[in-house]
Amino acid sequence: MTDASSAQRVYVNIADQLRSDIVGGIYEDGERLPGEDELAARFQVASRTINRAIDLLKADGHAVGRRGSGVYVQRPLTIRHEPFRAPDAPGWKVGSRGAVEIRALDIDQVAVISDRPPAAIASALGLDTEQPTVIWTARYSAPRRPVKLTRTYVPAALVAENSTAGEDPTPRRLTTLLSDLGLWPEHGFVETRGRAPGSEDCELLEIPVGRPVLDCRLTVWDAQGRALAVEQTVMDTAAYVVAHAVDLHGVR
Repeated sequence: MTDASSAQRVYVNIADQLRSDIVGGIYEDGERLPGEDELAARFQVASRTINRAIDLLKADGHAVGRRGSGVYVQRPLTIRHEPFRAPDAPGWKVGSRGAVEIRALDIDQVAVISDRPPAAIASALGLDTEQPTVIWTARYSAPRRPVKLTRTYVPAALVAENSTAGEDPTPRRLTTLLSDLGLWPEHGFVETRGRAPGSEDCELLEIPVGRPVLDCRLTVWDAQGRALAVEQTVMDTAAYVVAHAVDLHGVR
């Protein structure tokens, strides 16, 4: 084992022990963790090693730093996100997605704007990056912390000028929004992946740059194959798991 991998194992083991202490209730949610010097003495390591271990706890949601105050325990939430099944799955239909959450979420920020979409969204919609979209955004929060962002992109050319839905920021089911716009989705496809958060994600979700987010993108098309919208859901990985039902009937 190299010196580098040996040093890594030390701070990973310390993070594992502190994480176990948090899960085991030795440190309560919201409690301030012992200071850097105290932890360095406990584990008989340098302060830098403790800093690395604490960074791991912040990254996976077991701790949060407060400027000028210290590091505090933050118990990860458990919220299940169940995306749409694939279009060829038995019983699939537009609007079949559901989220089973252990607590109610509050919507504390909403907006609707017209802007150019990110390149990946533009590509999914068959646009170039100069063509505008109308974007509906919302932030969802559990008690004391934001956990999810949604951004729904619809090509501006598809939003009728006289449609009040084009100005109404009220969050609603994607199929309802599109219906309000006079658009009728027929097919959809979901992709979920982990990625590094962007600066806006970090600001809105109030997470450190070292914590990945889950990015779930639902693209829908009408019966003629025209892309109508992309609904992007960005989730704090310290709060969400992605759940899929598995049908094993008849499998031997």
